[in-house]
Amino acid sequence: MTTLAPARPLGDLLREWRRRRRMSQLDLALEAEISQRHLSFIESGRAAPSRDMLLHLAE
Repeated sequence: MTTLAPARPLGDLLREWRRRRRMSQLDLALEAEISQRHLSFIESGRAAPSRDMLLHLAE
């Protein structure tokens, strides 16, 4: 039987991506034209982003 490793929470992945690029939450939020608070909520798991929001952040 094959077991899959548990997926890392989205907020952790987003935070790691942002830190590797040396961006603050405010930097990414301004570039993505969203509020820093909303980005913080996504990273902490308090908000679940839509697929479109994830694609927007990835751009």
